[in-house]
Amino acid sequence: MSQNLDRFLHYAYSYPATLYNSYHLATGCILNGIPGDFVEMGVAAGAQILAFQEANVQNSANRTIRGFDSFVGIPLAGPKDTQQPGIGDITHDKYRPEEELLVSSGVTVHSLEQVLDHFKLAGFSTDNVIFYPGWFQHTLPTAAEEIQEIAILRLDGDLYSSTEVSLRYLYDKVVPGGYVIIDDYGSLSGCRDAVHDFFAARGEEVPILTDVDGYSVVYFKKLL
Repeated sequence: MSQNLDRFLHYAYSYPATLYNSYHLATGCILNGIPGDFVEMGVAAGAQILAFQEANVQNSANRTIRGFDSFVGIPLAGPKDTQQPGIGDITHDKYRPEEELLVSSGVTVHSLEQVLDHFKLAGFSTDNVIFYPGWFQHTLPTAAEEIQEIAILRLDGDLYSSTEVSLRYLYDKVVPGGYVIIDDYGSLSGCRDAVHDFFAARGEEVPILTDVDGYSVVYFKKLL
């Protein structure tokens, strides 16, 4: 199986363990009958949703995969971020209105056409894959209404605002026994703070997190 997944590594902004984790969690959901879609917030070049599709193919499944991305890059950091992902120091006014921050920083720019080409190169259909181009703040209010159940919610929006809005609209759709993967938890304080603030606002403890790559990526199983 590793050889099949390794062909996606050059599309990934992560360690191999992260790609393998996406595949194994998706496979577990399929084999154990955990219902729901596989959702990624922040598709980039598509490596992780390719791993989800590999799990579908290897297990003769057809889970719906939903991919959200601006497809023009990561937006500008906001007031609760301490760095601009992929760049470092924040040099713009991060206290500008949020709508003015929803412009590309020029980092992690992959078009939807590129991602579709990667599916074709892998020999995968996209009949079960739904893409939502645009900023999360613009697409989620409508798109979330289409989603009934989520088996895996993968958060890879880097920034506080991207993480917070994804949790706000989608966390309650994750089924018991489903998983939440947080790609930037260990490396970006804005993402980590968004997770902690989200659960604090609900009066809940942050779930017990499992480390994936020894650096940044963690996940947890939703119990209730």
